[in-house]
Amino acid sequence: MRAQESVFLDVSEAIIQALQQNLSLRIEGVDVLNAQEEIFVQESVFDTNIFASGTQRGSRSASYQNSEAFPATHNSTVRAGVSKFLDSGAEVQITTNYARNSTSASAQALNPAHAGDLIMSLRQPLLEGRGSSINLIPLQQAELDSQRAELFLKDTALQIMERTESAYWDLAYAHEAYKVRLASQEVAEKLLEENQERERVGLATNIDVLQSQVFLATSKEAVLNASNLIDDSQDLLYRRMGTENYPEDHVSVEQLPDLSTEEIGTITSLLTILANNPNYLQQRLNIKAWELSVKASRNRALPQVDLTAGLGLSGIDDSPTDAYGSALERDGYDWLAGIEFRVPWGQRSDKARYQQTRNNLYREQLRLEDIQQDIKVINRANWRNWVTGIERVRATKLSLDLATEQFDRERTKYESGLATFRELLEAREDQDEANLRYLSSILDAVKADIVNMALDASLPERHGLSWDSTASIILPPEPTEQP
Repeated sequence: MRAQESVFLDVSEAIIQALQQNLSLRIEGVDVLNAQEEIFVQESVFDTNIFASGTQRGSRSASYQNSEAFPATHNSTVRAGVSKFLDSGAEVQITTNYARNSTSASAQALNPAHAGDLIMSLRQPLLEGRGSSINLIPLQQAELDSQRAELFLKDTALQIMERTESAYWDLAYAHEAYKVRLASQEVAEKLLEENQERERVGLATNIDVLQSQVFLATSKEAVLNASNLIDDSQDLLYRRMGTENYPEDHVSVEQLPDLSTEEIGTITSLLTILANNPNYLQQRLNIKAWELSVKASRNRALPQVDLTAGLGLSGIDDSPTDAYGSALERDGYDWLAGIEFRVPWGQRSDKARYQQTRNNLYREQLRLEDIQQDIKVINRANWRNWVTGIERVRATKLSLDLATEQFDRERTKYESGLATFRELLEAREDQDEANLRYLSSILDAVKADIVNMALDASLPERHGLSWDSTASIILPPEPTEQP
């Protein structure tokens, strides 16, 4: 026998639990976080780098007789600077070198001698690697990857919401079907009591009583099957919700909505769907990513021609301060300007890779067109399912009203002796079947509506959610560092 209903489960609550507890979503949520961090990785390419190094060195050559003929020397050097890569492709570096040299020989004019210099160097590509439109490609691709990861997560979330809500209304149908079967059992029990009494007074035969007993047994079996359907549907729903705790009792849920007066409305426009469908939007981002790849590949096919330039100021004196002072007074200087050229003979590999990326871009453009055609067909099919579902609800509602009235008439005729008990049972079975067909038509229409709203990504709004609030449910918190 069916367990007593206990906890009430709201459909939106089931959806939120499914989003919170689905492990696939949590895994993909980490992918979204990593894609967002990759943007910072690519931005850091343009960060200023600071570098420094220092060395000390001493030497003294071996002597056979006179050690003073081979003096000892001691050198200290320090190098420091900053470098920065610009989005124009240029790499700028500013460095300073300081050296201190001392010797045990007395002939050196400055002992110790301090030398310092300031050098600025530049390397600017003139063909391959020139311009921000090329050097910002890795950053732009990281941004596209982040958007694609978020859309992939959104698409998965919509699928989970669709499956969970469908499972919820399957459970609602199971509860309604159980009520139909239970009501039929109550009628069977009442008819058996009436026929037993009618047989006692001679108004019914033993066959009528046997038919009543068979009808009651059949009704009890139908109630048991309906109860099992609740169990199966409830387990499936909680599996969709990702929980490990399955309730022992039957939870109560919302009733199937009355769609007999529902307005059919108009078909969702294709433009609205394309503007919101994650799968379509992902493909558009794929095309943008391949367009960037084509641009990068075309750039790599260009000859490498770099302009190099440098200017250095140097000074030497008996103290570090004076050495750098003389450098700033331009006592010593050095400059460099040049052109570097490099290109593989024939550039066959670069040209082939460039053609491959163009082919891949064309493939993704065809795939986008294919997805658009699929969405158009799916939208039309979903719309027909919705319209058919509503019309079926209206038709089965009329059939149910008719079957109910016919059963009431057959019962009145049977009580008046104008109809057989078999005709009464057939009328009751017809009423039960009409009731189940009506409930089934509502379920089909509700599911058609769910599929439509999943297609244009408006399903979260059905439960008072926006994508931002949905993402806040899905995305995991940033992991804390382990001690």
